Amino acid sequence: MADRRQKLGLSQIELAELGQVSVSFITKLEAGQANPGFRQLNRVLDAVGLALSITVKS
Repeated sequence: MADRRQKLGLSQIELAELGQVSVSFITKLEAGQANPGFRQLNRVLDAVGLALSITVKS
């Protein structure tokens, strides 16, 4: 997430605002210490132009 954010030229504060989450959430997410809900994760991914995809194993 940090790589994508930096590639887009966004600070953690800017990403938090775009994703409608707290800066501490972004910090924890980038450090691998967050346990995000679907809505939170989806908002942040949308802010950086990514999407969550779930597939069924065959």
